[in-house]
Amino acid sequence: MEQAAKSNEVTALHIEEELRNKKLKTLDNYHFTGSHASHIGAIQSSLAYYGIEISASSVFGLTGHAFLMVVDSGMANPNVGLPEEDFFQLAGNLGIHIDGISRIVTGDELQALQAEAWDRIRGALDNGQPAFAKELGIGNETSVINAYGTKGYFAHSWHGGDGHEGWEDEIPWTTLGRNYCPCRECRDRPLKPSTDLYLGMHTEGAFLSYHWVTRTDVQKDLRQALREALAFTLQFNSQKKYTWGKGIFFTGVDAYDAWIDSVRTASIHGFYMGYFVDVWQESRHHAAQFLRELQSAIPELQTELEASAVTYAAISNVYWQLNELFPWMQPREPIADPFRRKDAINLLTEAKELERTVHSQLEKLFARL
Repeated sequence: MEQAAKSNEVTALHIEEELRNKKLKTLDNYHFTGSHASHIGAIQSSLAYYGIEISASSVFGLTGHAFLMVVDSGMANPNVGLPEEDFFQLAGNLGIHIDGISRIVTGDELQALQAEAWDRIRGALDNGQPAFAKELGIGNETSVINAYGTKGYFAHSWHGGDGHEGWEDEIPWTTLGRNYCPCRECRDRPLKPSTDLYLGMHTEGAFLSYHWVTRTDVQKDLRQALREALAFTLQFNSQKKYTWGKGIFFTGVDAYDAWIDSVRTASIHGFYMGYFVDVWQESRHHAAQFLRELQSAIPELQTELEASAVTYAAISNVYWQLNELFPWMQPREPIADPFRRKDAINLLTEAKELERTVHSQLEKLFARL
């Protein structure tokens, strides 16, 4: 009897495990692109899924992200507090429509919206529409959702592939907004919020951000799409300071002042120094590349486009030097070496002045559009 009971228990556990990771619907050829700005990477993944051919640099450029600059006051929250809904709206000029929500929620509202998301995302995948969500897997990052099962989502993110065993496991739908990455490394860590800019610990609330993508085949005239992207970016970078959630953020040249000050006072951790460098180097690289790609499409603006491209290439080069100082991944502790901090301050100051120059160049380009 005892042996039979143990056998039944093993069988039940085996069945439960099979059901837990059983995929009921899968979107083939929908994968994470690997962009440091993972919210822009999700747009790239969606465009690739629909077979819409467009360069990565054009996606960064026409959503405005290539020209954006923003950091939080604590220099500890990369990819947080960004105007993602604006990026998604501008992506509508690329032949797709992105629908969904981005909200900081609490209590009963959180549970209700998680349930609503579960229905909407399953419906999207059933209709062959790609979906993605932030704070689903890794904290502060966006994951693409390419399948669902009986109890949750299957996602692809930075923690996909070798070295992250368990990443293909199902993510419970009740954890949306609470950064539940299924890989073994993340599951062995103690439960904690990914950032203090939302609402604190998981029992208090979450940042719920999920979207699905429809193909429209409506692509705006390139010149008009560029004008809209620059109008958004120039305005955003000029606001200098704003609040989001519990955080304060700085934009444009003012963002560099906050960053430089955090290095001077040794308050920024090496981990976040490298993180921010990776995110903004990627954008500046794509800005230079995008502006050069445009020169053949809009030859009458070649002078203005090339001038801005040259400056962004110089900024990108500064970031490459910063990356050599702070290669991924750095310790989660203050930067103790004063000579390293001094080199970083000099490079960030150089980047700041170049950003001031390119802002004026973009204003001249915008005036010609």
